[in-house]
Amino acid sequence: MSDATILDRLKGLIENNLEVALPEDAAAGHRLYEDLNIDSIMVLQLVVYIEEEFGVAVPEEDVDPAVFQTLGSLVDFVERLRANSVA
Repeated sequence: MSDATILDRLKGLIENNLEVALPEDAAAGHRLYEDLNIDSIMVLQLVVYIEEEFGVAVPEEDVDPAVFQTLGSLVDFVERLRANSVA
């Protein structure tokens, strides 16, 4: 799955499940907290949605604040989770 596909699916999760209106130009560099106005409770909800959407498990020790800095860091996180679930 490409980075662009993961990014699109993540943006869909954020818009549809968290009911956050993303800017049309939302890209990998957009920061979750500062640019997209996602709060810590929403991040916890997003973890659950990521698990469901991508068929992965997010170990508690992997929930590092750095993962949730930008949409791009979240894409990288999903890629790592998917790679680990296949391995």
